[in-house]
Amino acid sequence: MGRSRSRFHVVSFGCRASQSEGASIEAELGEAGRSLSDSPFDADVVVINSCTVTAEADRDVDRLIRRLNRRNPSARIIVTGCYAQRSPETLAARPQVRYVVGNSHKSQVGRLAEACLEDPAGPGRSEVFCSDAFGLEPLRHQGSAGRTRATVKVQDGCNANCAFCVIPAVRGRSRSLDPSEVVAQVRDLVSRGYREVVFSGIHLGSWGRDLGGSGRLVDLVAKTLTEVPELERLRLSSIEPLEVTGELIGLAASEPRIARHLHVPMQSGSDRVLRAMRRPCSATEYGARVRRIGEAVPDAAIGADVMVGFPGETDRDFLGTFRLIEALPLTYLHVFPYSSRPGTAAADLGDPVPAHVVRHRADTLRRLGSEKNARFRGRFPGRRLEVLALGEDGSGGRRGLSDNFVEVSLGRDLEINRWHEVQILAVTGSGLDARGEADSLQASRMTTAAETV
Repeated sequence: MGRSRSRFHVVSFGCRASQSEGASIEAELGEAGRSLSDSPFDADVVVINSCTVTAEADRDVDRLIRRLNRRNPSARIIVTGCYAQRSPETLAARPQVRYVVGNSHKSQVGRLAEACLEDPAGPGRSEVFCSDAFGLEPLRHQGSAGRTRATVKVQDGCNANCAFCVIPAVRGRSRSLDPSEVVAQVRDLVSRGYREVVFSGIHLGSWGRDLGGSGRLVDLVAKTLTEVPELERLRLSSIEPLEVTGELIGLAASEPRIARHLHVPMQSGSDRVLRAMRRPCSATEYGARVRRIGEAVPDAAIGADVMVGFPGETDRDFLGTFRLIEALPLTYLHVFPYSSRPGTAAADLGDPVPAHVVRHRADTLRRLGSEKNARFRGRFPGRRLEVLALGEDGSGGRRGLSDNFVEVSLGRDLEINRWHEVQILAVTGSGLDARGEADSLQASRMTTAAETV
């Protein structure tokens, strides 16, 4: 197989940290002269960057492997990520899987993919690379798979002990990327034309605790904005409620380059369930943090993860969750039915919630989340929003994302990878319609950013 015809494809499941890691693998192979295939079904090598947060996440990976067996039987498959770390031998037994690479060895995925591309025959059986030793390696991040927004993983691992979560076992203890390396990566991304950078992590709010001294996420955000004045927008991924400090909220409220968007996991609105989950935050504390964000940052998107069907969850517990969500300025929800994970404390609990009850509760909260999101988007017709044009929408127009995390349909003549101030005309099924005239904000934004330093 010649180098010019060697094609690969990376599929990343799960969180933003996983997406960032997948983008780094993709960039490494691109720099090595390999060609990216648009589809895993046309690729010579497929890298599957897996998630294992739920049983459904495992099934997603298994389904993709089966589809590759049928539609691309000559492809060599590399499975890495959290599922690979948790259950390597299971994955190694799957047809076409050449390598199983746990999170412990994820930095070797590019090299192993190169080996697959150079030697189509390869070994007669799958090889496993996995151990209990983890490290956060400062791989030079080249962006997010050709998008206009890039993700930088600034933290990995988790020291929390939530009863339902398998992630600490497959990611290791919390580790932080050195602030100088974070700044270097952001500066590099900006020089490549990225308008927005997202800070991600497995437990993002714990950034800095392992570095010695008093490093905090708010300090990293402030340092990055100061030392990279050309950065036009910084967005934060999921942050635990008690780590959304008053200082961080104040910085988000006063600094226009920070996206008006925070994702704050709730899990439950019942203190009894939260204690059983080993969550460190009460329902009252959660509500206070979210209300403070809503008051300090007007029109902020505030998202939440919510779990239903945790063992022993009663109708009264669920009602408490429903009422808390209903009362808070949350703008969207990620609703997850409880999924028992091997090795977690919750896996040994009795009193399971019947499956049909779990489905009903999940559907109820998803409807509530949709209603709250529609009301949030209903604020904006007749107003102007800053929107980053991301790409084609499939119908000749453009699709964009506002700084407060709303998808916006844009006119066909707007330049991609530019900020535009647009007039919102109407609410759509899942976003907003602004397919009219717009003003480019790029020149003024660059001037403003330079003047803030």
